[in-house]
Amino acid sequence: MHGSPKAGTSGHGLVVPSFKRGLVVLRDTKGRVVRVVWEKPVPKTDKPVRRPTVKPHDPKRIGHSPGNKPRALDPGVYTLIGYRVIRYDKSGRRWFVSATASRGVRRFAVVAGRRQKIAIDPTIAVDCAARRTKSGLRILMTISGEEESGLTIFRAGRRIPIEYRVLDARGRTIARGLMEYG
Repeated sequence: MHGSPKAGTSGHGLVVPSFKRGLVVLRDTKGRVVRVVWEKPVPKTDKPVRRPTVKPHDPKRIGHSPGNKPRALDPGVYTLIGYRVIRYDKSGRRWFVSATASRGVRRFAVVAGRRQKIAIDPTIAVDCAARRTKSGLRILMTISGEEESGLTIFRAGRRIPIEYRVLDARGRTIARGLMEYG
């Protein structure tokens, strides 16, 4: 990991995310890994963060989201290999999804003097299958993000388990539980 140049320096391109808070992990053509962040440090506590209720059109808040600020990067071709997107629920609890794909999600170019948007599809795909085996029921679950990247969902800093329920042909529950993953 190496440090990024400061925004506004000449000879660099600017990147902005499609999300308000989070980060992306990029790999350049030389194999160097760059972490680009649009989030504030969070105190290590399980208590919900009290966030003030602000109307979206409030002029006092326009431009104050970390996602509105571009980050400078050296010109070149980068591969997106990971991301974290952060959101808050109504009670102020911090939720985030964290995804990685060592082969890469997509490639994009950063051009000096230009702004490049890094779009992240927020869709979470959950694929679940069950099959009978000699030893019982086998549950297979895959949770993935963009371009089938491995994805984990966190709430209040902890990975959340995914609840599952297996039904028979008549719609009766034959198995249920919590799936640990990630």
